[in-house]
Amino acid sequence: MQRLVWELRYALRQLRGAPWFTITAVLTLALGVGATTAIFSAVYGLLLKSLPFEDAGRILSVLETHAQIAGGIEATYLDYQDWRAQQSSFTDMAAYSTLNPGMVSLVMDGRAVQVHRVLASGNFFSVLGVSALMGRTLGAQDDRAGSDAVAVISAEAWRRYFGGDPGVVGRSVDLNGASFAVVGVLPEGAAYPAEGEVWLPLSRLDTATRESRVWHSVKVLGRLRGGVDLKTARTDMQTVAARVAAANPATHRGIGVIVTPLREQLVGTLRPAMLSLLGAVVLVLAIACANVASLLMVRATAARREIAVREALGADRWRLLTQSLTQTTVLCLLGGALGVGLAWGALPLLRVALGHTAGLDASMIAAVELSWPVLLVTLGVCSATALVFSLLPLMRGGSRSDGIVEALRSGDRGSTAGGRWGRGGLIAGEIAIAVVVLFLGTLVMRSYTKLLAVDPGFRTDRLLSAEITLPEPRYSDDGPQTARFYEQLLEKLRQSPGVVNAGTTTQTPLEASQVVTRFRVEGAPPLALGAFPVAQFRYVSPGFFQTMGLRLREGRIFEQKDIEKPTNVMVVNEAFAKRYLAGRDALGATVVLGVLSASPDRFPVVGVVSDAHEVGVDAEAEPEFYIPGFGLHAVVLVRSAYDAESLAPVVQKAVRGLDANLAVYHVKTVDAVLSESLARQRMTAVLLGIFALVALLLAAIGIYGVLSYSVAQRTREIGVRMALGAGRGDILRLVMGQAGVFAALGLVVGLAGAFAGARLMGGLLFQTGVLDLASLAITVAVLASVALAAVSLPAGRAVSVNPTEALRSE
Repeated sequence: MQRLVWELRYALRQLRGAPWFTITAVLTLALGVGATTAIFSAVYGLLLKSLPFEDAGRILSVLETHAQIAGGIEATYLDYQDWRAQQSSFTDMAAYSTLNPGMVSLVMDGRAVQVHRVLASGNFFSVLGVSALMGRTLGAQDDRAGSDAVAVISAEAWRRYFGGDPGVVGRSVDLNGASFAVVGVLPEGAAYPAEGEVWLPLSRLDTATRESRVWHSVKVLGRLRGGVDLKTARTDMQTVAARVAAANPATHRGIGVIVTPLREQLVGTLRPAMLSLLGAVVLVLAIACANVASLLMVRATAARREIAVREALGADRWRLLTQSLTQTTVLCLLGGALGVGLAWGALPLLRVALGHTAGLDASMIAAVELSWPVLLVTLGVCSATALVFSLLPLMRGGSRSDGIVEALRSGDRGSTAGGRWGRGGLIAGEIAIAVVVLFLGTLVMRSYTKLLAVDPGFRTDRLLSAEITLPEPRYSDDGPQTARFYEQLLEKLRQSPGVVNAGTTTQTPLEASQVVTRFRVEGAPPLALGAFPVAQFRYVSPGFFQTMGLRLREGRIFEQKDIEKPTNVMVVNEAFAKRYLAGRDALGATVVLGVLSASPDRFPVVGVVSDAHEVGVDAEAEPEFYIPGFGLHAVVLVRSAYDAESLAPVVQKAVRGLDANLAVYHVKTVDAVLSESLARQRMTAVLLGIFALVALLLAAIGIYGVLSYSVAQRTREIGVRMALGAGRGDILRLVMGQAGVFAALGLVVGLAGAFAGARLMGGLLFQTGVLDLASLAITVAVLASVALAAVSLPAGRAVSVNPTEALRSE
């Protein structure tokens, strides 16, 4: 122990004696370790950390697929029943629904709040492996109609709405005017889906939905049997789905099944972005380590004579190693500790960015934290770095007698060709890594700027969005009370100061939805059984188009008479008209809905409006049609003459003036909705841009440091050359040529790696090819400028060498 204390004191004394070296090395490592720790914390929390469910790795999500719809969609209730009865890969399968409606009104002490409702099968929590914190969860007995007036609440809802009352179990609560008995409270963090606040039995799905092969309303989870893997489960479910499709050709043509781990559903589309960021930040760490290695090689060369003297006097080589190891360990631990501090400070900002990312389940955000596995990886990186770096002084010193003699003879004069190539290799490596990070960052940033340039098809400025769900049974879909409520609300809003226009729709603009329906165009060639096309649709009020700023191309938009005396008319967008009404007069076309029912409905097209990127600006405008009307759930859109946010209290007041027990939720500007829809791309572009700047900075410092030292070591050589007639231009070419060789080598290797990396992250790019010439030109120009700036100072010092002084110093 005394020996260790002595070594530590000696190391600290040595580091204090070289403050600029110590500060530079510690800060360089801190940048690399801090960035890596922050991003790895996110990757570990989102992609690696165990979910808060029993044996969560065996829980799979089972969704349906449709040939005309991207991604997975909900299954029908009857499909879920068939899957559960016919599969052989799961111990059990459970279903849940956040539809019909997803929000309900909870009346507490004379006031109403909107809470997230989930309908879940009786075995839902047993499949998840979740037990109640208090009371019980849903059970098989709750799946029977007549005994399903029970509710389970989340721990957060228990605290928020019931004040953490331990007597909440057994208490009756009013949900949408109906009484439910609270039978249990879930543990902290065990809510699934994360936004859920109250869980009711799935038997409360309306009868029409439960008996339909058309209404896709439930998501399904399954727990794998022991000894069954993901591939086997996929094969099994594909067989079952094919059997269901064969038995129901009219409704299931083109419908398949997709089976994925539950984590994939929670993370959404974020996995490729996080892995790309992790790869980029590891490269930044590599540059930081290369810089520190370069500094230590310079320090080792300077100490070469000292090490040789100590070895000649009989110093033990193991003693030299432990001293070097102690110094580098102190450096790496200081850099690592400061890096962890930087990561700790950056994580709240990263969580905020992730919280606005569409598709990421809210439950995953809390998992992004500094945890023991992350800290152990950081410690491992620092330890490995210290071990490798500690060998550098001994590698630079002689290990044999002739090496000792050479070191004693040469002292600090010059540097060997091997040393120059070693340091030059570090320059080339740093440049290669910087090229990769810079090129990928430039690609993603160019992709993001192209996304920002996309016209969403409507004006997002000064537009406020708010959601309302009318409670049953006081209101009903297509009921006169529902229409009267929204008509009065819109009239009150239009008369409010600062309001330009107001309207309603069923989906928030720019938020992805799977609200589609089958249809056929009357007079079109007959289709095969079940081959009807599908299109997005929305119920809207007459003022919707003016409020959104959608332009009328031909015909007319909806009028009040279309609400008062429904005549089954529709307005379509240009994409719908081009794809399905080409070659005919759109205004004379009739679209048939409910094509699988016994009495389909005919809707004449009365107008065509401009396209809007309703499901996101990163997707092409899809064929879409609009139908006049109101439903229990509505998105209220209000166009302001001034600031959209200022209208939030106006909407709240207008709603409560009509029904005091109604709550308004998800109140936000459409500009904010647009920003959130691009959060993943923005976060990836910003972080990659930051990493690219850090990589450039570190590479510039590395180039400058290595060349400065090289010029200092070659002062005598430069003096001799100038004494023999070499001009300043010759010396400049000598120094620049040395740097240019390694820079060119690094550029070639880096571009090869950059193109390979771009192919791996091609899915993150929007209208930007992996061999984008503009990104390539920017990368080469920026890197050349940075390298030239880093080389200029050492080169200037070289050409200013006085040959007389250089030779006299020797």
